[in-house]
This record gives sequence, C-alpha cells and structure tokens, in this order.
Amino acid sequence: MTNWECAFCGPTVAKRTKEHLWPASLHRRVAALLDGGEQKFWIARLDKALSNEPTIRDVCAACNNGVLSSLDNYICQAFDRDFAFIRERGEEVKLGYDYHMLKRWLLKMSYNSARMSNSDVALFQPLLPYIMGQNLIIGRSVKLFLEMTYPSVLPEEETQNGMPMTVRPAINRVGFVGYNTPIGMKIVRAVHLRSFSFLLAFLPPTATAASMQAFVAEFLSSRPAARELKASMSQVSLHCNGIDCWTSIISGMTYRLKPKES
Repeated sequence: MTNWECAFCGPTVAKRTKEHLWPASLHRRVAALLDGGEQKFWIARLDKALSNEPTIRDVCAACNNGVLSSLDNYICQAFDRDFAFIRERGEEVKLGYDYHMLKRWLLKMSYNSARMSNSDVALFQPLLPYIMGQNLIIGRSVKLFLEMTYPSVLPEEETQNGMPMTVRPAINRVGFVGYNTPIGMKIVRAVHLRSFSFLLAFLPPTATAASMQAFVAEFLSSRPAARELKASMSQVSLHCNGIDCWTSIISGMTYRLKPKES
C-alpha cells in the first residue's frame, strides 16, 4: 500500500477516509431539532453558506474510527444532555463537563475548519498529541472559555416588510470571535453549540503561569459574561448574558484569517 499523510497521525498506509466538518451523528441531532428546516454551512473562504456539509479526505480509518470517534461520542452525549436546549436571556446555566474530552473535541473541530479553509493549520499541528490524548500537558497553552448566546430581535433593516423577528441560536457554527484589547482587536477560535459559545485562545507554549493569568484577566475584562473552564473543575455556572444571537452570527462572518498561500 502507498504511504500518505494522515492529518492526525502522520505517515500511514491505513485506508484514507472522509472527515466531515461536523460529525454526522451531531449533524443529525441538529437537523432533527430544526423541524424540517435546512441547516446551512457558512464557508468563510467562499463568503457564503452552502447546503452540503464540507468534507476533507485526509484522515485515516484508524484515527477516524478510534480516538476521533470517541471524542464525537462524548460531545453527542453532552449535546443530548445540555447543548440541545436553547437558553433564554438571563437564564442561569450549569454545565458539567470533562475538561480534556471537551477541549480536545473543540480543538479537533477547529483543526477541521482550519484545514478546510487553509488558514491557521500550523497552529494546531504541535497540539496533535493533545487532541489524540497522547500528551495532556501540551494542551495547557490553550485557554478555554464559555460564553452564552441568547435569542435577539433581528435588526429592522434585515427583516422583510419591517416585521419583528426573533433570531435564536439554533445551529452549530465554528470560526472566529474578535475581542478588544488596549492595543487593538485580537481573534480567538470559536465553536458554537447552539446557545453555548466555546472560545479557544492559543498562548505560546513557553508562556509562564503569570503571563497566562494576565491574559485570562485581560480576556475576561473584555467579555465579562464569559467564564474560564479549568481542568481542576468539572462544572461551571453562568448566566445567559454573553452576546446576542444576531451579533454573534455577524461577528462570526466578519472575523476570519486569510487563507495561506499554497
């Protein structure tokens, strides 16, 4: 058999398989909740939404059916328990989580997105041993935050005939979020599971504990409704007061990295 490069485990002779941006098992769950509505997939590099889910054929069967499948199974169970329900503004939310399973899955999703858009792929490659569960220490350079997205009224200029319309965080999305700092706007990775917006910030692997704490303080000062998720905890409590749905959707379309030259 011919050697080729699996995106997760490197050179291999294992069978090449197709990786979906979203796990098929999770996509089916969302589709069922849309009551017959069609879920669109926003593709930043094309600047438009597609009906068909993006895929990339660069993952071996061993990874796809093994470690990556176990991560997908974890998130599907969490989706059924917590993420499926759209939360209302001001609602108190308590989320139980397995820190490393959750963060590894979120990084896998962001890595899928990066490869499909040919953007920040290099950022994830040093983290592959963490995503695959081989080295949990490597993941310490990635800070994980949770912010809730609440239903909001669509701006009048975006409505048909000026009729008020409520926009609800009914679909899953993956992309970027911008936040303000004293030296300007910065961008972090984001994975939105309906009302739950998970934000991933990548710090240098050599960052000290003090510099990490300073970053967390700066980030939370710009997004005070967010909460940091930590490996030492298994539950977080917060209120659904993070960002309104329409602003979240528009910002997700606005902030993106330029594709790398091939």
